[in-house]
Amino acid sequence: MEEIKRISITDSAVKTIKHAILTGEYLPSQKLPTEAMLCDLLKVSRTTIREALRILQALGYVTMRPGKGAFVSDVLPSQQPSGSGSWYEVDGISYRDLMEVRIAVETLAVQLAVNRATPDQIASLQDVHDEYLKAAADYDSVKLIILDEMFHTTLVSFTNNQLLNNLNVQIQDCFKPYRTKSFTNKETYKNAIPAHANILDCFYKRDSARAVSEMRRHLETSLEDVAAAYSQN
Repeated sequence: MEEIKRISITDSAVKTIKHAILTGEYLPSQKLPTEAMLCDLLKVSRTTIREALRILQALGYVTMRPGKGAFVSDVLPSQQPSGSGSWYEVDGISYRDLMEVRIAVETLAVQLAVNRATPDQIASLQDVHDEYLKAAADYDSVKLIILDEMFHTTLVSFTNNQLLNNLNVQIQDCFKPYRTKSFTNKETYKNAIPAHANILDCFYKRDSARAVSEMRRHLETSLEDVAAAYSQN
């Protein structure tokens, strides 16, 4: 019962901060209040604020800058190209097309991230993985989907490359229905556990070459999972 309450509080914090951003209380590129100040403003714990900021980062509303804090993203999701102008809205696109682009982006991202991530950032990625393990133990499918996306988006943010971050947000947004579809299989979410653990190990050992191989293997397995999910229809 306590876990459900905590998630509800986090969701409320996400909605409150997101509303403040969308209404112009905090402008693009502007620094958000510190974690301590947000705790005081929203009357919630620091753990709740950290989870809320991670979710907002995954959604593309917040950018985390090492040693500087949380900033409103330069370009908000609502301001990104949409409709017929979206880069991924082309005739005949398939999940394989999308995954090929995702593999190219995330193997580059992990190569850069392993070399650039701070110890605190690596610890935050470990936190996401630990939360995924807890959700897996309960088979909380909604939380598993959120945390899987959060793991990859958090990792890309370590590159400190805004172009990669913005591209990743769009890719992850387009990939949402495929991730949701594949996670309907109770075996699929388990594949991410050793894959994420291996990628994390590369961060601790600063082994960017192995990280690229681990990420490619992980995403190729994800492609197989998605293909299997759709073949069952």
